[in-house]
Amino acid sequence: MKSSHPTRCPMPHVAAPPPGIRRLPLAGLLIAALVISSDCSWAQRGLKDIPPPDPEIERKSFQVAPGFEVNLYASDPKIAKPIQMNFDAAGRLWIASSETYPQIKPGQVANDRILVVEDTDGDGRAETTRVFASGLLIPTGVAPGDGGCYVANSTELLHLGDSNGDGRADTRRVVLSGFGTEDTHHILHTLRWGPDGRLYLNQSIYIHSHIETPWGTRRLNAGGIWRFHPETMRLDILARGWVNSWGHHHDRFGQSFVTDGAGGEGINHLVPGAAYVTAVGVPRILHGLNPGSPKYCGLEITSGTHLPEDWRGDLLTNDFRANRVCRFKVTGSGSSYQARLMPDLIRTRHVAFRPIDIKMGPDGAIYIADWYNPIIQHGEVDFRDPRRDHVHGRIWRVTARKRPLMKRQDLTRESIPDLVSHLSSEAIWIRRQARRVLQEKPRQTRPQILTALAERLASLDPSDTIDGSDLSGESTALELLWTHQALNAPAPRLLTRLLTAHDPRIRAAACRVAGEWPGVADAAVAARARDSHPRVRLEAVRAIARLGRNVLPRALAALDLERDTELEYALWLTAWERRSKWLGELKDGNLGIHDNLDDASRLFVFASIKDATVVPGVLALLGRGELDEAGKNRAVALLADLGGPSQLRIALDLAQDQDTSPTQAANLLDALARSATSRGVKPSGILDGIKPLLASPEPNLRLAAVRCAGAWKLESFRPSLAQLAADVDTSSRLRQAALSALATLGGQASRDQLGRLSSQLTSPQGRLQALAALVQIDAGAAATRLPSVLAQSPGRGDPQQVIEALLARKDGPGLLRQALANKSLGTDHAKLALRTIDASGQKLPKLVAAIRTAGNLKTGPVRLTPEEMKQFVADVVERGDPAQGEMVYRREKLGCTRCHAIGGAGGRVGPDLVSLGASAPVDYIAQSLLDPNAKVKENYHSLVVVTTSGKVVTGIRQRLTDNELVLRDANDNEISVARKEIEEQVNGSSLMPAGLIENLTRDELSHLVSFLARLGKPGPYAASQTPVARRFRALADTARARFRIVRTREGQTAIDDAAFNWLPRYGTVGGALPLTDLPELTVRRRRLSVVRCELEVLSEGTTTILVQDTSGLSAWVGPEPLTLKGSTTLTLPRGIHRLTFTIDRQARKTPLRVSLDTSTTANARFVTGK
Repeated sequence: MKSSHPTRCPMPHVAAPPPGIRRLPLAGLLIAALVISSDCSWAQRGLKDIPPPDPEIERKSFQVAPGFEVNLYASDPKIAKPIQMNFDAAGRLWIASSETYPQIKPGQVANDRILVVEDTDGDGRAETTRVFASGLLIPTGVAPGDGGCYVANSTELLHLGDSNGDGRADTRRVVLSGFGTEDTHHILHTLRWGPDGRLYLNQSIYIHSHIETPWGTRRLNAGGIWRFHPETMRLDILARGWVNSWGHHHDRFGQSFVTDGAGGEGINHLVPGAAYVTAVGVPRILHGLNPGSPKYCGLEITSGTHLPEDWRGDLLTNDFRANRVCRFKVTGSGSSYQARLMPDLIRTRHVAFRPIDIKMGPDGAIYIADWYNPIIQHGEVDFRDPRRDHVHGRIWRVTARKRPLMKRQDLTRESIPDLVSHLSSEAIWIRRQARRVLQEKPRQTRPQILTALAERLASLDPSDTIDGSDLSGESTALELLWTHQALNAPAPRLLTRLLTAHDPRIRAAACRVAGEWPGVADAAVAARARDSHPRVRLEAVRAIARLGRNVLPRALAALDLERDTELEYALWLTAWERRSKWLGELKDGNLGIHDNLDDASRLFVFASIKDATVVPGVLALLGRGELDEAGKNRAVALLADLGGPSQLRIALDLAQDQDTSPTQAANLLDALARSATSRGVKPSGILDGIKPLLASPEPNLRLAAVRCAGAWKLESFRPSLAQLAADVDTSSRLRQAALSALATLGGQASRDQLGRLSSQLTSPQGRLQALAALVQIDAGAAATRLPSVLAQSPGRGDPQQVIEALLARKDGPGLLRQALANKSLGTDHAKLALRTIDASGQKLPKLVAAIRTAGNLKTGPVRLTPEEMKQFVADVVERGDPAQGEMVYRREKLGCTRCHAIGGAGGRVGPDLVSLGASAPVDYIAQSLLDPNAKVKENYHSLVVVTTSGKVVTGIRQRLTDNELVLRDANDNEISVARKEIEEQVNGSSLMPAGLIENLTRDELSHLVSFLARLGKPGPYAASQTPVARRFRALADTARARFRIVRTREGQTAIDDAAFNWLPRYGTVGGALPLTDLPELTVRRRRLSVVRCELEVLSEGTTTILVQDTSGLSAWVGPEPLTLKGSTTLTLPRGIHRLTFTIDRQARKTPLRVSLDTSTTANARFVTGK
């Protein structure tokens, strides 16, 4: 079995460092890159203080939530390395145990086990542990059922049966096979029975599965969740995506939630059929509820009378990297939810506590599977490292003090009427286990079961609805409905009744059931597409899609009602899934695609896919004249993206219409420019009419007009473009567009103009922009000019843009290497050039050598001995200052935030570092900084793509569809490459530059590593439970900005203005924005700083903003002034709202901290990202 993380030892030998370095390791300035010794035995050298494996020592280290206590339920030597666990209906705990993980040794006999653990006397401690089955290979999931258990065993889903009742498996049946095995911690896992009687199974990103079933072949390439019915052998895909989704559960209303053990979006609300991050083959994805969260493993939803009422319905999951068990409170928000992080259930500094699964038990207590291992890295640490624990493991039991436990019951011994009565239990576990027992009873008992279900339904008061914790009435009726579903016995009257239930959560659950029963209640579920509650509408839309009859008109009945992100996505997904059918209708000349669709619905369907086949249909809609103004604009924008010359003319005329808003006009022109550059199509007729827009006061409209001028090759615009490029008042963004337009015009005139501008523009940045544009038409000339252009401004200007342009060509690296022969580069310029090459992911040793020679860079890779690294690690532990390290991390020149986020704030090129220190020892962090290519985190390997036109594109793969590959480059931009244009693709190196920290002193590096090593650990560098603004934009100090504020007012900064240039800034881990990071503008003898952040309101309501200190602050929401207090409550509509703050630097000295009051705000969150 292979792993995605190959063992990287031994490493190549490199020449020994100079004697001075050997005597004084890392003295003075740190060298560009240090290659770690090939001795793998000191992997994770910082992990020295491994605690004794005594469970009591571990238990005493736990910091437990107030009112709770922990006891040891089961432990080694009877159990070892629990991966997943589930209780059966008799109250026994089944455990998948693997001492082999992460990889079997050559010649080793597979002997992993399924264990059954039982507390026979009810004292909260297991007395018996029985080996139910052995001889397995890394079993990653177990679900008791059908006279034994289902086991995820490498490529197979097995059923292990006990035919004689002796408690040991004596039958073995391969139920399904063909699951991928590319990575041992991504193979089939997380088995869980759902309320519908189906078995849910997860797989992760590196797995490619091809499963033969009686219903046809099912394929899932990459991550996702399967839904399986053992009785009928029907296997379907519930959802796609995620990196490593080791957590899935349904709440008491059947809504699905998912956690990702290698993602960073917290709790995910699952929409049936949807795609999430990393999904393959789907052009749009949904995101989790907590962007920027640590990675979570396992998932349980609390219920039952033993837990305090405030805890019931909460989600529990594990941050195994940070040695803690986390709690989320989930509340409804439109068609989806908000998930708020609460204080932890358990946290500890014990490095071997690794909670990976969590379940509610039959007594109402919480049970936690502890993998118990000081080492959790999968491939970054040697598989054979002697400190990788293979023999220990624990199950912990958490109870609420002074609260009675629930009565333990062996449901397998209950009668059918009693089992049916248990469907009204307050505990999810009891209800679902009772249904499992009913489902597993012999088929000849089905009539008796159905009679008992009917009698229980008849006993319910029709007017009795669910209210708070009352679980009778509609809630019991829902449990009866699910039992019918588990038994494959449709109940039309019950289903129809619940589709009109009082509680919208019941109606939503009934819609999902209706989608499984074609012909039973199709019309009733179609009516729910116009339900008053958005979550019901969402479930109805997806049920209609699954039923497959009259899908578009029935689903799109929801289109004219309020739509949030998830409901909009559900409608889009439903139209997109039907694309082959309605595209066929269009190709056959049926421009209406369906008689029962209105024009707004048809337009929505046409816009769900980028295909020129829709153009005649869009023209027909415009011709009928029944679209409203917004619909007309959307239709024309669609034509701009997909149409031919005459259709593009319609879009151009609309863009030039004085009644068209500047925003809409700019969007249309951008679409027209894209069509010209990507498809080679431009509007028919005279195009010079956009010339006045080059002087528009609206910056985005002006920019779009410049792009069109270049894309359409309007030679008459050349003087205007050259003037824009040369004007000192032109913004950097507009100048870049003007220079690119000149390059697109081509010819000797463009070569001459760009050559002159590359030496005559006053700013170093402008000259390099001109040179980068010159690469497009004369790469050799641009490469030749580069040394002299850089020499005009020693120590200033970053050649990144020019280097990137050259690297994007097949011949570019060679041309640059030739141009540097016998030439000199400034030291800083050479370092920046090397950083750009590193970030490209391309392996260009000859070019790297040429730049080192030109820059006279004498230092090279240096090999540290184990003793030197040991000393450095000791220095970090003993003298590293994390507070100073955070200041180093935040330095703009170091560029950490360009690629990495902490808690969602920052770039998305590299992994979010929010819990890095909780999972990675000091030496691993140091090694990653010094030699980024030594260990590349899963899902962050770069891909180098060469197109048929000779263009080279590098980035991290984001998604792959039938038509395009989307990469994220080192500048955090998404780049789309048509699959038909890909000539070659190869794996590249890490996008993290190897020489990133070469200018740090030894102490600065120690501080930086100390800071990173604290991230996620208990203390000031742990993930905050308070929603706090971390992503800001700061107003740059420019003469134009100062002049504009003087001529207008401070409030001008709250609106979009071409005079303002905004720079990215990020809050600290603690959520404060240091004033020292902000530019200062002197305006009317006052020193000001101006910053912005964004707030996303998910559903209309009150939002309370907290500002720790309001001194020296003025604020605006959008363009409207805000009277700011320490606690300010606003009523805001759904959408993105911008908060602008001006800071009087003479009146204020404390950092800015903006957060949300979670006690009153559940409908909003701060926007994260770059």
